Amino acid sequence: MFNVPDRVEQRRLTFPPSYRLKRRCLIRSLFDRTRNDVETVAVGCTRLLYRVVDRDALGHDVPLQVGFAPGPRAESGVERNRIRRLLREVYRVHQYTLVDPFVCCPEALIVMMLFRGAPTQADDCIGRDLPRALRRAAASLDEHCA
Repeated sequence: MFNVPDRVEQRRLTFPPSYRLKRRCLIRSLFDRTRNDVETVAVGCTRLLYRVVDRDALGHDVPLQVGFAPGPRAESGVERNRIRRLLREVYRVHQYTLVDPFVCCPEALIVMMLFRGAPTQADDCIGRDLPRALRRAAASLDEHCA
């Protein structure tokens, strides 16, 4: 049997395709202002929109799915791809902040990570602000799957 490693050094820091948020209906539900089950966390240049859903809605048996958006200030495709790549990399390293609470939970989490800063400052602020936003979101979700 596969045992979940306790130490962070032993964990596999991968980001498989089944963990990517791609369904339009789920993405739209995060941006629907009439819904009251969508929560948001903003830290510096990043904003997280997230909500808890049934695992059946995802199409995969995964604890969460994540999407990334570079924001409107990234004008060229090169800037958008670079910002998206930075968001994915920082999330990949710090993903267990959000994954751990939902591993044994019957529900799943969908998250959209938005970049709100200037594209020239993306290198500095994403690495600084995204881990703090992930910790804040995990703290607000602690009572949900305890």
